[in-house]
This record gives sequence, C-alpha cells and structure tokens, in this order.
Amino acid sequence: VAVVDNEGTSIVTVRRRPDAPPGDYDTLRGESYYGEWPFVQRVLNGVTDEVVGDKHAGMEALEFEGGSVHVFFVAGPLLAVDQTLVGSVLVGKYTDRLSVEVDNEAGANVSIYDRSGTALSTTHEPASDESIDVSFETLQSIQDSDEGRSPVRAITVAGSEYWEVLTPLVVRQGTENLGVLGVSLLRVTVQGGTENSLSVVLPFGVLALALIVLIGLLLSNSITRRLGDLVRASAEVASGDLDTHVNERGMDEIGVLSVTFNRMVEGLREGSIYRDLLGRAVTPEVREQLRTSFSDGALILKGQSSEATILFADFRGYTSMAEISEPAEVMKTLNEYFSGVVPIIALHGGVVNKFDGDAVMAFFGILPKYLPAKVSALQATHAGLEILEHIREVNKERTEQMKPAFEMGIGISTGTVIAGGLGSEDRIHYTVIGDTVNTAQRIQQITRDLGGTALVISDPTYRKLGPVRHQFRFGRKGLAKLKGKQQEVLVHEVLGRISTLVGRQAVDESIQHYTGSLPRLAEILSGETTKDARKAPQASEDELEFLEDRLEGEQPGSGPLPVFDEEA
Repeated sequence: VAVVDNEGTSIVTVRRRPDAPPGDYDTLRGESYYGEWPFVQRVLNGVTDEVVGDKHAGMEALEFEGGSVHVFFVAGPLLAVDQTLVGSVLVGKYTDRLSVEVDNEAGANVSIYDRSGTALSTTHEPASDESIDVSFETLQSIQDSDEGRSPVRAITVAGSEYWEVLTPLVVRQGTENLGVLGVSLLRVTVQGGTENSLSVVLPFGVLALALIVLIGLLLSNSITRRLGDLVRASAEVASGDLDTHVNERGMDEIGVLSVTFNRMVEGLREGSIYRDLLGRAVTPEVREQLRTSFSDGALILKGQSSEATILFADFRGYTSMAEISEPAEVMKTLNEYFSGVVPIIALHGGVVNKFDGDAVMAFFGILPKYLPAKVSALQATHAGLEILEHIREVNKERTEQMKPAFEMGIGISTGTVIAGGLGSEDRIHYTVIGDTVNTAQRIQQITRDLGGTALVISDPTYRKLGPVRHQFRFGRKGLAKLKGKQQEVLVHEVLGRISTLVGRQAVDESIQHYTGSLPRLAEILSGETTKDARKAPQASEDELEFLEDRLEGEQPGSGPLPVFDEEA
C-alpha cells in the first residue's frame, strides 16, 4: 500500500518484500517514481468516467535487492475533508501471487505477459533456458482476433506440452489494456477436442481475472475508506484534537499504519501533557525522569504531602512602568528579565510553577524526585543569589542604554507543602500549596523594606542549610511581622556566597538559549490516572550519601560544588 501526495511522491509506503514472511513489512517514504506512472497521473489529474469511476489500474516494476518484481496496482483518489484531491492511494499485488490466485480459480496454469509479450509471472515451472514469451506475430493475432475467439498456441514447459489460450489482459471493463493473459492445460487433457472446446477454458480464465480485479477494486475501496478515516483523524489532530483514535483493524499494511498513527497521537498527547510544565524550564534529564514517573504511575496528581523549599521572586517598579508604557514594551522588559530567571531555576534543580505578572514562583525538592529539605534549601538559596546576579547584569546593560533599572526581592521558605493537581477535569495545573508557600510569598514582600535587590530566607531554611552555611554570607536577622501571620517570624538576610553550585559558563549558556522567550505557565495532565497510586520516587540512599559527603566536605573558597555533575 502506498499513499502519495498530489505530486506523486510517497508520503508513506507499507509493503512486504516478495521473500518476506507474512506480517514482516517495510515502511518507506519519499519515493518519487509513483508520479511517473500513467495510471497514477490519471488519478492525480482527476480523470474519471461514468462506467468505472475514478479508480485506475496498471502494472509496474519495483526494484528489490534480488532484481525487479512486477506488481499489479489499483489506484484511487485521496480526498481531504472538503473533498479536494490531495493525493492517491495505491493497492498492489505481486503478479506472481496474482497468477497463483487465478490458477486456483481456473484450475489451469496461468501466465501474465506485458504488452511486449515478455512473461512477467507464470504458474508453470520452466527450466532456466526455456522461454514462454509471446512472439510479435502472436501479439498481432491477439489484437486482430474477433471477440469471443482467442489465439491458441502450443508451448513446451519442462518437457510437457500445453495448449495455451491467449487473451488481452484488460481491466476497468476493457478500458485499460495491461498486457496478455495466458491460460494453459496439458495437451493430453484436451487431446481429441476441437479448438472451440479449448476456448471453453477462456471464459473461466477471464471470469477468474474479472473476479480478481473486482475483489481488488472492492479491497481498494475498503482500504480507501480506512485511509479516509486516517486522513480525517489527521485533520482532527491538526486542529488540536488529541483525543482522536482510529480503529486498528487487521494486521495488514493499513492496520500497521493505524497502529503507528495511534502511537504518534499518543506521543503528541503525552507531549502536550508535559510541554508546558517542563518545556525548556528544566534539563532534558529531569524532563525524561518526570515523564517516566507519570507514565509508570509513580507520580500522581492526587495531593501528596512533602517537605520542600519554595522561592518567590518579584520585580519592583513594574506596576508603575506598566501604567505609563506600551504593552509591547512591558512584555519585552519582562522577557528580558525572565529569560535569565527561568534557566537559572532549572539549572539549580527547581521547577517554575507559575508566573503572576511580575512575580515568579518555583519549588525545589519535589520533581522529578523528592529530595531532603537540606538539599532543596541549598538549591533554592544558590538559585536566588544567581538570579540576583543576573538582575544586576541586566540592570547594568539597561543603565548603559539609558533605560530604567528594576530591583528584585526574593523570599525563600522551607517546610511542608501539598503537591498535586488543582483545577477542573478539563484543565488541571500541577502546583504546591500550604503555609510554606504563603510564608515564602510574605517574606518576599518584606524585602521591599531592605532596599535594593535582596534575598531573605526563613529560619527553617537557614537551619536546613546547617553544615553548608559557610558557603554564604549572611546579613541581618530578626523577627518580622508577616501579613496574615499572628506571630512574628524569624528571617535571615543572605548577602552573597563564597562558592557556587553551577558554573558560570553553564549559567551563561543556558540564559543565552532562553533569551527572548517568555516561559508559559506550568500545566500538566488532565484526567485521573489509571495507575496504582504509589509513592512518588525518593532519592536513593546512594544518591543522598553522595550529596551529603559532597556538601559537608566542601570548604569555603574552594570553588563550585560538583553537586550537579552526571554522577549525582
């Protein structure tokens, strides 16, 4: 089976090699020779008639490693949803198999010849030096013979003598001549009969061939309908409907196409599930681990309690700028800042959860694996300081360009959160909620009182840093009154750091890759999981031991911490 476009180039071809076992199919695409075949050209040119319609037939040779093999094809138009011609569908059968089928129907040996008289296939078994080709004179007599009376010739094959009745091989009710059909019987079988008695075989042969062609046309109609379903399904997928599914009937070429199509749609559907949440906001390794976790049912949308670290970052001065600036300029400015914030969070193991105007929220220690809070606290604190360094660089460039600079405040808090899916059945967002999230947001709000860009962390985060506090330079600390909190909360100001988690070159390359794009909201799966609700994956004991040894053994001033290398 071949599906070609309106130029005659193969979109997809599924075929079984002549020597291949049943069910062993090759899939090809891009062959351009189909467009050179006359019967395909007639289909693509819209040639039709009232007798047979828009189907056409022909015999052509296909090249394989062992040589060329001739194939009988039936071709029909491939129509789009709006009934415009977009290509053609070809259904073919090798001529040697066609000869065998006609042989079984007629009870006689069958040979198929091309228009020059060369034998293309035969159910005889001639010796290697024997030829049963039809001579030029016999071809002329076939063309000149009266209707109902066909030439008869004597042939010898492998030492046995046969009478062979020859007739034009015509299809489409005689409108297309493909060559010559020969039907032969052993000479002893018909000895003593007249030429008219021999001719009795002809109607059976012609009838058998007509049945084969009719079956081929019916088969092509069936295949065309199934391919039409594929075309309609493709149009639905192109319009954004990823719930499309085609019936996988049979194990033939169309069945293989249907299975492949459904797998493709499943991949697109899966990609749409993870694209917005993952996209370019995390590394490929994290993306693959998370995809596997969801597919295996190890990570579910049902709310799960875990200890994590939340980061809130907010631009100052954005509101006043939005009031006096054009929307396009506002978006360009946000792009300029966020194009660095998002990759920095991803490089430090975090996931951007949502954007809210000029603010961004990220979480650490949940996806793709749950990590100890002391690890997520370290990741988030380093990410916050890296973000502030990026903001200073952007502000420096904007100042040189005589543009206003913006300050940023970052609040970080570590504690228990609920992670899972929120929303309706049609639209679910994966997010984190809880008092820890609110605390991080409120801490970010008090950074306005510190002036300039500032990073403030909660006391639980400070305590989780424990043995690696020497990596940071801390400033003021004290009790702060947070909005919505009845009791004051102890917070710590982080002024800078002595070592880094991610090298400067890696950060610069990642920011350059993201420049100019405004990441979208993190959105994932809609619907309930059918997998067993199991606990989300935890970091292995070996991974935790490795991280602890690396973190606790690091001394101030010794350079980047190799936490995010491939081994870790």
